[in-house]
Parts: sequence; structure tokens; C-alpha cells
Amino acid sequence: MSRSPSLQAHESVLNAALQLITRRGIDETSVDDLADAAGVSKATIYKHWTSKEDVFLEAISRLKCDMPVFDSGHPRSDITEILRHLATSQKPEAFSKIWPRVLSYAENNPAFANAFRARIACGRRAQIVELLETAVKRGELRTGIDIDFAMDLLFGPVMYHRFMQPSVPDDLPNRVVDSFWRLNAPRERPTSRKAHHNGK
Repeated sequence: MSRSPSLQAHESVLNAALQLITRRGIDETSVDDLADAAGVSKATIYKHWTSKEDVFLEAISRLKCDMPVFDSGHPRSDITEILRHLATSQKPEAFSKIWPRVLSYAENNPAFANAFRARIACGRRAQIVELLETAVKRGELRTGIDIDFAMDLLFGPVMYHRFMQPSVPDDLPNRVVDSFWRLNAPRERPTSRKAHHNGK
């Protein structure tokens, strides 16, 4: 079955967006540039998206690697396996090429950065939230954990090594999760002292 003209235009714009990110970056690419590269009109682009950022976000999100579901029944082990997967999985080549340009643009555009994180990390975040909630219910972790901060603590070291260092140490996922579990261990209730000892 052949694609409709509208769908063909949609795909052409997304493909053009990925090419332009690699060559120019997001800052240096306008809606006019997208239209020219895709062979469509600006009106067509605004029919499908509200801004050039929306175009780029959809194009980038198509390149993300799927996150397997880890469900062994042991939250601590599953979170460790998620980090190990992130440390060792291969990103699509196109994603690796555009990653520095995306980060550069996100640094100066908070709204884009937030939308980018939401699109790329939604599945990963959902898994982590569910695993943390299970660990809290079982008494493995304390209540009231700040989920956003937890994401930073868990993913930050792995992502830093992934993109800023030659490699990720094999034991890093275990060390990160061990530290997180110690930091968020349930608080022990103080034992009550008897007001009188030996009847005195």
C-alpha cells in the first residue's frame, strides 16, 4: 500500500531534520531550511508540528534504543540490570552523531531540554519508578524518595562515563545501586527508654 501524500511529507521532514542536525545543529536550522531540505512548504510543516523544536524532538525520539523490561521480582537487581544495559548497549550510529548537537541546544533551551528528557527517558523512568515503589513497599527503601533526584543519582554516573569517558567500568552499575540503597535505607526508629529502671 502506498503512503498518502501527507504521510510522505511527514516522513520527508523527519528525515531532513536528522540530516540537518548532523550538518548544522538545531540552532542553525530554520523552518525554511527544513522545508527546503524536505521538499515541502512551510505550511505543510506547521500543519504537522507547532515549531521546529517539535520536528526535531520527534525525529530524535525515533532513534532511541528500546529499553528491555527487567522484572525478576527483585527491584535492586532489576535496577542494576537497567544501568548495566545503559552502560553496554550500542546507540544507533545516527544518534551518536547528533547527540553532541542536541546537548548543546538543550543547554541553552530549558523547555527543549525538558521535552527531550521526557521523550527519551519515559520508558526508562516508568520502569525505575515502579521498581522503587516496589522496594519501598517491601521495606527495602525509605518512603518519600525524590524520584527526579533518584534518577540523577542512578543514571548520572553511568551517563557521565558513557559520554565523557573512554568506557564504563564493569562494576559501576553495582557500585551506584549499592550506594543508592545505603543512602535511602529505611530509617531506624529510636528504641524507647523506660522511664524507670529496676523500679526506681
